Amino acid sequence: MQAALIAKSKKNIVIHPRLLYQTLPTFDLEARMASFPNFLPFPEKEYHQLTVIIDWDHKLPSRKLFARVLGFHTPDSFSLAQREIQARRLEIAPRNEWPEFDVHDFEDIPADESYLLHLNLEGEVRKIEFLSAWKQSFQDLERERVMQVLERDPQYQEVLSTRKQSCGPARIVMWVPPCVSSQISWTIDVRVLTFCDGPSFWGRFFLVDPLEGVVRHSGNFHVRS
Repeated sequence: MQAALIAKSKKNIVIHPRLLYQTLPTFDLEARMASFPNFLPFPEKEYHQLTVIIDWDHKLPSRKLFARVLGFHTPDSFSLAQREIQARRLEIAPRNEWPEFDVHDFEDIPADESYLLHLNLEGEVRKIEFLSAWKQSFQDLERERVMQVLERDPQYQEVLSTRKQSCGPARIVMWVPPCVSSQISWTIDVRVLTFCDGPSFWGRFFLVDPLEGVVRHSGNFHVRS
């Protein structure tokens, strides 16, 4: 998939002009892209095109970089993004020569799938986020399928029977792509709370593959509201 990523995005690489303005460490971008996490399109979709934007951190000198990996399922969504990228370039250009002025980045470019990779100045990936707004959208059949998978999972049943508090039913949280979860397929993150104490919550998460009908991974979590 990484060879396909490079091939599809080679003509669509954008580098923020404020990065070109600075004297930063140089690296082989194509080689760094080959080491990016594995990107797989959403189930039953294909990548028509991919765009990689190397974005800046609004600091001079920059302390890190961002790689925005944008996936497009259709020619129309790709064309819309290209127009927005060009408009953003035109917005940035007049202020870029003046370092005392902040300039816009390439955030919020429309895409079917949107990822943000945090890079160090050598281009090494330190963190990856899935940003698409639809990640918390599910069809009723998908919800039903996820719960059917969980109800026959021994670990899920054990959590329900042994948790110290009943903090409500399982919560279907979001779609998780393989590049974030390190699993072999897209999954849905489901959370079960096991203990609540004021603003703190403990529980168990399950990454469910609704197409294959399996739990790919599970683990504990702790969050504060």
